[in-house]
Amino acid sequence: MIILKRITPLKITLFALAMTLAFGCTKDQNTFLPYTKVNLRIPLSNYNHLMIPGNSVLFATEGYKGIIVVCVDPNLPQYFAYDACCPYEKDYSGTVTIQPVKNLVSPPNTVYSSDFFGICNKCGSEFNLMGNGQPVKGPSTHYLQSYNIISAYLSLTVTN
Repeated sequence: MIILKRITPLKITLFALAMTLAFGCTKDQNTFLPYTKVNLRIPLSNYNHLMIPGNSVLFATEGYKGIIVVCVDPNLPQYFAYDACCPYEKDYSGTVTIQPVKNLVSPPNTVYSSDFFGICNKCGSEFNLMGNGQPVKGPSTHYLQSYNIISAYLSLTVTN
């Protein structure tokens, strides 16, 4: 009986340690998309729209469903980058769209916007692009998938 009392706490401790190692090393919990390699270089001389705080550009052919890059403050420099895939749709079918600037022609596969919000075309969830992609309306409770963004002399690089 004494041996069982010593073994039980040891087994429990080993089991807890094994579970911590097994589940504690999983991928980032904010990642919901299938892995898609992202390495987008944006020369700001070609996209001077991103030099104005609050402006954004959607690069439709990048990332999983497109990448939205938002200028917060070009002097710091501070930018955000998100995948345009809605986190609410389990089948990855929703796409977050941005309102295009009227009378401004965007290059192919891009959309220029001056709106702070993106809206899912399927569930209607609205996301604050200046607030880390936080959902503000609709059924989604998850933030948009964000990407790393590096600012170097007059260019941005978006990676994962």
